[in-house]
Amino acid sequence: MALLRYDAFISYSRQDAAIVLPLVEELRSRGFTVFFDTRSIVVGEPWKQRLAIAVRASRVLILCWSQNTQHSEYVTFEYSRAEGLGRPVLPWLLDHTPLPKMVEIHGVSGTDPALAADAFAARMGRRLSTWRVIQGAALLCVLGAAGFAGWWTHRPPPPVAFGGRVTDSVTNLPVPGVTVEVDAESVRLSATTGVDGRYTVNLPQPEPKYLRLVFSRQGYRGEAPVAVPPNHDFNTDLVPLSAVAPDDSGK
Repeated sequence: MALLRYDAFISYSRQDAAIVLPLVEELRSRGFTVFFDTRSIVVGEPWKQRLAIAVRASRVLILCWSQNTQHSEYVTFEYSRAEGLGRPVLPWLLDHTPLPKMVEIHGVSGTDPALAADAFAARMGRRLSTWRVIQGAALLCVLGAAGFAGWWTHRPPPPVAFGGRVTDSVTNLPVPGVTVEVDAESVRLSATTGVDGRYTVNLPQPEPKYLRLVFSRQGYRGEAPVAVPPNHDFNTDLVPLSAVAPDDSGK
């Protein structure tokens, strides 16, 4: 089963539970996740092992220090474990009992749980839940960047623009409205010339080796199908029917 994560592990003596519990509630009301053994350990669990795991899974250890804790083997185990793991130990001084020598940090004095919670919240900074949101957002950004990079690397190549210009064979003026049928090997495309007589089609990739073009417009003799390479524009002209000799009209 996945381990829970905590903002703070509360190390205390059961004899001080009545004083410590309000601090736990204050921290939880501020959104901090707190390991407090009377509520966080399930009946039947190997509690000493559970405590060791919970200390490792906590950002800080709040040491509720008093005359009742100074001789507690388990409290000593908990703060020693935290020190060994490099977790910050934040003392809450419930009376005037001197701190152990290995805990060399200024403690929070007084038994007001709200004031103590304010002090500890300031030292802990952002809640674990906030860090998880930040980490989740950062992870999404990383995954999004990786996905975009993968798409960019493997994206299909862009289509190749192919075109040309159609003019009147008599006047040499551009001919608009000419239908251009393009057979690009396995793909059939079409375009229509604009007022400038130009046409453009987007050829798929991989680029075909040749193109078969057919030009047609009412009032003009259709251009015979031509095969051209796709690597440069193809310009052509159409012969108006009015310029076709009777014996050339096909009648």
